[in-house]
Amino acid sequence: MIEIVLARHAEPDWEPGGRAVDHPVLTERGRQQALCLADELAGEEFDEIYVSPLPRAQETAAPLLERSGRPARTEAWLEELRLPPLEGRTSDEVAVFFEQARARDRADWWEPLPGGENFRHFYDRVAGGVEGLLLGEHRLSVHEDGGHRIWSLPSEPRRFLMVAHQGTNAVVLSHLLGIEPVPWAWIRFHGCHAGISRVHTTPAAGGAVWVIEHFNRVTHLAPIGELTY
Repeated sequence: MIEIVLARHAEPDWEPGGRAVDHPVLTERGRQQALCLADELAGEEFDEIYVSPLPRAQETAAPLLERSGRPARTEAWLEELRLPPLEGRTSDEVAVFFEQARARDRADWWEPLPGGENFRHFYDRVAGGVEGLLLGEHRLSVHEDGGHRIWSLPSEPRRFLMVAHQGTNAVVLSHLLGIEPVPWAWIRFHGCHAGISRVHTTPAAGGAVWVIEHFNRVTHLAPIGELTY
């Protein structure tokens, strides 16, 4: 069996002092969430831990890496959808920017916001990253059968942790579960800060398919008074 644990980064401080930053660090609550995440996962054994290069993901993973004594691999393909620069804008300006983005026609959602990343490129980047990882160094293979994808697994079980972002995790889930890609994938798979999702392979059709074990679990945040938010 292959298992992938997906953790979203903890709460970032997007607008310190009322002005936006493009690559925020965590809020104080976010740092508490990261500690809760470490408490939840530190006792688990992972063959590899992969982390997005963005500061909010790196800071989220840091307590877990310290407690487990495990190194992590920073993978550029785990980075979130790249938005246009918003650095220095006021809260009101940021709110207007996202309101206008949400109001676009459906077909325009595939296109990048001016200065941002095309969603098709983002999807291909993330799907290609996870697939390259599995088919490459971890020695899985996949067979296309009438539009369905059946995986062949190595003999030894493997477990991976990925600490990344809402959009990134949504694309990983969509791709492995064979769900049609849409440019609002992060809305369909909305995950809370420091939430945990798990997928694993299960035998089917002479090989294996991916199934979701649980999505967006946040019970580990109860010590800081957060079960849903």
